[in-house]
Amino acid sequence: MGRLLPAVLVLALAQPAAADPQVDAAIRALRRDSSMKVRTQAAIVLGQRLVAQAVPALREAVAEDGAAAVRIAAVAALAKIGDRGARSTLRAASEADPDASVRTAAKRALEALGPIAVSIEEPTGPGSARAPMRDALAAHLRERGYKVGDEGEFHLKPTVKVDVDRDGPKTVIAVKASAVLVDRDGRVDLVESSARASVTGPVSDGHLTAYAARAIDAAARNLTEDLAARLGGR
Repeated sequence: MGRLLPAVLVLALAQPAAADPQVDAAIRALRRDSSMKVRTQAAIVLGQRLVAQAVPALREAVAEDGAAAVRIAAVAALAKIGDRGARSTLRAASEADPDASVRTAAKRALEALGPIAVSIEEPTGPGSARAPMRDALAAHLRERGYKVGDEGEFHLKPTVKVDVDRDGPKTVIAVKASAVLVDRDGRVDLVESSARASVTGPVSDGHLTAYAARAIDAAARNLTEDLAARLGGR
């Protein structure tokens, strides 16, 4: 296929992007054309058309294209498309791109994406501890500015274990929590935390539930601190 001129790209994408071979041509132009102007125009038009299937190519352009103009156009296109899965690419560009204009554009694109969205799976563990752990994780994540919902850029798979020791003069409640963190690129991470509550003397079942909830909340808070550190690097 010959080189696509910018005007041709604009005309070619005048039709709906779904199942449009011209969209594939524009993506190929972004990836392979030797002309900086053609690659830049391809990124601009793909963003204007909100072509979701172009996100991988646009991310590649942000990370790898040698021309700052192309990288800026690709950043702007990702912001318009609004695919949150591109956040890690945009963050890397905002911090490390050699061109100040690209870094600034990437920072603005990150702001346009809004807060990081996290979904939380039903925790694995004792039935009485599952809801408190999920609710505590959600509350602490929201406190830190994350958006918690059914769908997210990151998916959490928590596990909680509660051990109660009533031997001796104190009742000790020990909570161990962990969460598998999965992002849209399929990368997996693991965070772990623990917390303890100690009460002098015997404790009724009703009070035990309340103390266990406090320990679960503390473990969830510690888990969230580690999660925030990991998410900040994505």
